[in-house]
This record gives sequence, C-alpha cells and structure tokens, in this order.
Amino acid sequence: MAGRGSGSGVDIAGPPGFYRSAMDPMTEPAVSADELNRYLEAELPFCAEMGIRCDRVASGLGVARLVYHDRWTRPGQIVNGGALMTVADVAVYLSIFTRTGIVPLAVTNELKMNFLRPAVGRDVIAEARLLKLGRRVAYAAVDLHEDGRPERLVAHATSSYVLPDPA
Repeated sequence: MAGRGSGSGVDIAGPPGFYRSAMDPMTEPAVSADELNRYLEAELPFCAEMGIRCDRVASGLGVARLVYHDRWTRPGQIVNGGALMTVADVAVYLSIFTRTGIVPLAVTNELKMNFLRPAVGRDVIAEARLLKLGRRVAYAAVDLHEDGRPERLVAHATSSYVLPDPA
C-alpha cells in the first residue's frame, strides 16, 4: 500500500486515517548505539559527567542508562529527580535519532515526569518510545526502571521535541 509522506522524509504507510507508530520494528535504526555513544561523548559532556550512555536502540526506541553514583542521590541512596529527568530527556533524544539520524539541533520543547517510586542504589534504565515523528515536532513516552528490575517502574515521562527546519 502506498504511504503518505509527512514532509520529514518519514513515510507513514496505511489507509487514510491510519498512522503507524513512529516505532517500526521492520525498519533498521538510522544510527547504532556505538555511534550514539560516540556522539554523546563528543558533543554532550554532561552525559559523561553524569554516567549517561546509550544501552541499545531499535527503530523509534532509545534506551539510556544512568550509571548509579552517590553524587546523584538524596539521603537513603535515592537517585534524585533531576538525574531521572536528565536520563529520560537523553533517551528521547536518542529515540528521535534512530529515525532521523543525528540531528544536533533537535531540542526539548516539553518534558513531564511522574515519579512513581524511588530508584534506590542501582543504575536507572530509561526506555523512550517515539510515538509521533512529524516534520517539526516529535513526541515520545519514557519508562524508567532500576537495572535488573524492569517490573519496578520508578517514573514515567512524556516529552516533545522541536526539530530544526529541513535545509
């Protein structure tokens, strides 16, 4: 079936009124986790400082890890909310790149987080799923959990990004 272009080079297949998720398991990601880690190291020094890295990618999926360190905690080894928001934001950035390639000037427009329970004494994994990728705006949902405990959801976030004008 013929697809409709969104103007961003992202083809959305299906009948009128049907929009395929921006996560497409049939499409290879535009970048690898290794490429993204090199980009984070070279261009986003706060990621190295905070111990944030890309764990894995798939088309429309970016998974970031915040390596546990006590400098990012509150009393009781609880990872602070600012650190959780940062790793969620990076995961969304990565999820966008899996579809567009690296677009440095994609910027956060909005980030909302619900804190569900404390992340205590472990790395935190942020899994961002790209829900919509338009010509100028991307929208994603992020689930955060403790490493090794995917059933222990510590936070849920939604975020939108503004994408630069195509050249």
